[in-house]
Amino acid sequence: GTLKATLYALLFSVPLALAAAVYVSQLAPAWLQSIIKPTLEMMAAVPSVVVGFLAALWLAPRLEAALLGAIVGAAALPLAVLVALAVWRIAPAGLRRRIPAGGELVMLAISAAGVVAAAVLLTGAVESALFGGDFQRFLFTEWGIRYDQRNSIVVGIALGFAVIPVIFTIAEDACSAVPRSLISASRALGATRWQTAVRLVVPAASPGLFAAVMLGLGRAVGETMIVLMAAGNTPLLDGSPFNGMRTMSAAIAVEIPEAPVASTLFRVLFLTGTLLFVFTLVVTTAADLVGSYLRKRYARF
Repeated sequence: GTLKATLYALLFSVPLALAAAVYVSQLAPAWLQSIIKPTLEMMAAVPSVVVGFLAALWLAPRLEAALLGAIVGAAALPLAVLVALAVWRIAPAGLRRRIPAGGELVMLAISAAGVVAAAVLLTGAVESALFGGDFQRFLFTEWGIRYDQRNSIVVGIALGFAVIPVIFTIAEDACSAVPRSLISASRALGATRWQTAVRLVVPAASPGLFAAVMLGLGRAVGETMIVLMAAGNTPLLDGSPFNGMRTMSAAIAVEIPEAPVASTLFRVLFLTGTLLFVFTLVVTTAADLVGSYLRKRYARF
């Protein structure tokens, strides 16, 4: 359950946090940096109990009511991003120069909003036509998949929300620490800002990026309140994203008040805490070793 919750949280948070870090540090105009960076860093100040409360009582019911639309929207968003980038690339150079800096992000946001709106407007009719108006019942009767309101998807979104500021802050600092002289040299040789960011900045900052992901992993593994409130605490060993789980930290929080001192349950809960500590220690050590290797490999930068 701990690994399952961590996996879904990282799948949600790592792409968003790393992409935001590279964009803010290398591509975004100054006015946009002054908005995005403080906003993401302030997300770290939101208490985890508040995130878990909102996930359990606000997000989970709405996701259940619009399950098909959420799935279609999530699947179509990458396509919308690719289409927006393709339109931006084929646009005439004169038109792109007249658009203020940061205009590409506005186009991307419009494309994403259009996809979400289409998913919301069309999935109701599609669900009625193809699934008899009840997509969850279709999943259970046809495929044997049970949908729990508090499930891995809800946990992944809520826990990813808590992990994004950790990954973004460290990754953005690592990208910003790349010497400006190297970036200027790359631009002077004819590389675009995107080519410089991908082929120079990301390899040079890879030790910091890896450390950011590992710290996010440690944050997700040790989180208690979000998974306690949003995961359903169902002791199931199932890979389905539509089922809940019970993590090690949540098990400790739930069981320790009822465990008699010196009983088997009491000792097992302390063993669980020890395993969490050992796992975090192993991850931190591995992050340090891999970071040292990457620093040596890209020492030429």
